[in-house]
Amino acid sequence: MILADVALLALLAVALLGWWLRRRVLASVAALLALVAALYDVWDDRWQAGAGAMVALLLVLALLVRRKRPARLPLWSGLLFSLLTGLAFAALYFFPVSPLPKPGGPYQVGVRDFELVDASRTGVLGAPAGKARRLLVRVWYPARPVAGSKPRNYFSAAESRSTARGFGELFNFPPLLTYLRHLRTNSFENAPLRADLGRLPVVFYSHGYGSFAGMNGRIMEELASNGYAVYSVQHTGDASPTQFPNGEVAPTDPALYEHLRYAFEHGFSPLLLQGYGEDDLARRLDGQLRFATETTPPADRAIHLSAPVWLADRLFVHDRLQAGEVPPNVADLVAASNFAHTGEMGMSFGGSTSGAVCLVDKRCAAAVNLDGGDFDFLPFDKNLPVPLLMLHSDLSLFYRMLGLTPPSRPRSFNDFSYENLQDAGQNPRIHRLVLRDTLHAGLTDNALYMRRPLRDKLIGSAPTDVLIEAPAALVLGFFDHYLRGRDNGFPQAQLAPWSDWLTPYSNSAVSQWWNALPEVERAQWGERIRAMHAQRQALGR
Repeated sequence: MILADVALLALLAVALLGWWLRRRVLASVAALLALVAALYDVWDDRWQAGAGAMVALLLVLALLVRRKRPARLPLWSGLLFSLLTGLAFAALYFFPVSPLPKPGGPYQVGVRDFELVDASRTGVLGAPAGKARRLLVRVWYPARPVAGSKPRNYFSAAESRSTARGFGELFNFPPLLTYLRHLRTNSFENAPLRADLGRLPVVFYSHGYGSFAGMNGRIMEELASNGYAVYSVQHTGDASPTQFPNGEVAPTDPALYEHLRYAFEHGFSPLLLQGYGEDDLARRLDGQLRFATETTPPADRAIHLSAPVWLADRLFVHDRLQAGEVPPNVADLVAASNFAHTGEMGMSFGGSTSGAVCLVDKRCAAAVNLDGGDFDFLPFDKNLPVPLLMLHSDLSLFYRMLGLTPPSRPRSFNDFSYENLQDAGQNPRIHRLVLRDTLHAGLTDNALYMRRPLRDKLIGSAPTDVLIEAPAALVLGFFDHYLRGRDNGFPQAQLAPWSDWLTPYSNSAVSQWWNALPEVERAQWGERIRAMHAQRQALGR
């Protein structure tokens, strides 16, 4: 809790005590001060203090109405105000303001923001016609902070007014994440780079659809504290409002809101339910191919518009950084980074982008997909040439999210991706894992923002340390093994502490089914898959 939270709750407790003891002056003064503290707290982006403001206001009004000291113990009114005070406490308790957990590496972490402009692409994702593509990049890295400096907060005050409020608008509640500007990270803004580590291994990252560059800050800090430079790309227009270093803000594309409203109002399409909910593999494959080719506007925005744009964003940023064409504030860091052999990572839609990058860019050495579908469809029925960590949320809960009863053995929505269908489940460098009792939104920093049981329906019921620490340990272990070439026992050593929660997943049923088909059927499916890929390739031109 922040100081204003503590003051509010203490004053409410004193006011409640004064009410029970029939000490009108004590109760009045404490209630008035509690109201002031609550209003300040709300003004300071702690919207959860609104419940405390209402309780304090009701106490003040009740004290004004009841001018005389009651002759009897105020039993019923006291119980009512006790209950309301408990609710005010719960509003603050269930939305904690706690620092990000300390990363486990030997180095302190720095963070810097910079902008890159792609003049070759204009009017992209809601930008005005002729306006060049602008991208915010945030980078975490091993640093030597200046003595006395303090880590930055999760959101700056400016980001709270722009990025955080814009994210909340996706859920029709703009203040939703604004209070996170009080949450302290472990990253020191613009801290000097450590100069004694040589060339830094590089990981690129993309956020989820409609989100922001720092949504997996815990993982970023873990990597940076272990010697990585992690470059996160905020995909302007498809992200929450983008706050650039010069103070300008690029809004979320209104068409994204339209796309999401359409999804909320119309529910899941029959093609999506068939392709990702059917147990029969033939029906499932047919549904996914039709979903990729037959989905129409506005429901097709993600796969037909956003996917090629995000892929182009990532390739552009990588090219510019490798060429050293960057602002002065990151020139030293970019010069110290190894862009010839990189890790690619993303969450949700960003995870889809990362898989696609590794099919078209030979600089990719390893990929991590945090619960992302294959919206690009480039890796569909393709052998990914590099190792992959595919970390799923609970697959049974995914079926329930679709409104379906999960089968006895739930299937992954990426069963047909990252391996040829005839080889599915055979590549030992493709690691597919499922995190039990976890919803899609649980594979971000979200578990730090909300306590159980309030968060269970949104994030999952797995313990917070499982949701936060297990993905961080897996991602670090994966990149250490495949990007740095370290003999660290991956994945068994990283799975061991979380064996009750993480389960390996195999899609070998796909290859068994495929190889048992008559040759003519395989040929027919192959033709449909090639036609789908041709359509996807045309979108990227």
